[in-house]
Amino acid sequence: MKIVLVRHGQTPANRLGALDTVRPGLGLTEEGLAQARRLADRWEGEVAAPPTLIALSGLHRTRLTAAPLAARYGLTPLVCPGIRELRSGDLEMASDPASQMQYVRTTLSWCAGDLDNRMPGGESGREALARSLETVRRVGLAAREQAGEDAVAVFVIHGALTRLLATWLSADIDEALVSKHFMSNTGTTTFEWAPGFTPASASELAKGLHALTWNDRPLDQWD
Repeated sequence: MKIVLVRHGQTPANRLGALDTVRPGLGLTEEGLAQARRLADRWEGEVAAPPTLIALSGLHRTRLTAAPLAARYGLTPLVCPGIRELRSGDLEMASDPASQMQYVRTTLSWCAGDLDNRMPGGESGREALARSLETVRRVGLAAREQAGEDAVAVFVIHGALTRLLATWLSADIDEALVSKHFMSNTGTTTFEWAPGFTPASASELAKGLHALTWNDRPLDQWD
């Protein structure tokens, strides 16, 4: 089975460098909408087999990004609050360099294992990882129940959350890679979920997958 993480398309906040993490969040720019259409167009040629299930965070930008892909394959996306963006807390909508750096440093510390570190006014890494890993576990098992070992579970999510999940879903991706090469808008990261692997909890899923790509490229193509 394949697990595919997709970062949403470009938003106005991305262009401004603002930390937009609360509901409903901003929509997509015209370029972001075009990126979403291109994602659907290139899916089978560049990413994976047709999706079995598509899950999204419920923030407006993930709904808009998933819409062309879901329409192409006749799917209704699952809205899963557990895969919403890593909350910026007191830094919400800040766009100054110091706030940006604090957010990035805090979330990257979670990727490196410091899960008790807490975002000012927000959640800890342990809390964020628990909610997001459990969502991947639940949706992944549901996809396999529906389509067997050929299932493809797609998660349309957010940049910082993709970094956190990627480093905790597989030992093949580490903090050094995700900090040096951020995910592009509508970039994809793909994992192999081994046949018969049935984690009973989020903690059992941690480091249990094999990473195939990061940001649309095979892992061995990144330095």
